[in-house]
Amino acid sequence: MEIYRLNQITMASFGELKPNTYYLIQVDDESDIELVSVILQTKETVLLRSYLPQTEDFFKHQDETIFKLIEEVDEETAAQFEALYRQNTEEEYTEFEEGEE
Repeated sequence: MEIYRLNQITMASFGELKPNTYYLIQVDDESDIELVSVILQTKETVLLRSYLPQTEDFFKHQDETIFKLIEEVDEETAAQFEALYRQNTEEEYTEFEEGEE
């Protein structure tokens, strides 16, 4: 008797994300990679904060799957991402101001 092993791909759900922890995720196959953290959990939902390219809060159902959970990121790395993005945004803003004159 042969036993066949099923290769199952289990996708993470938003309910599996830990509060006050940073993650790089892709919500669906057409979205960009986002830096997010869980700021509140209810019985049925999670409130996430997306940090890049701009800070935005949004709700997801706990059982809703994440297309791609790329990695958990420590606070120091998350701060580096934010600093890099802030620097690029400030440079673009300065170039825009200079071009207006």
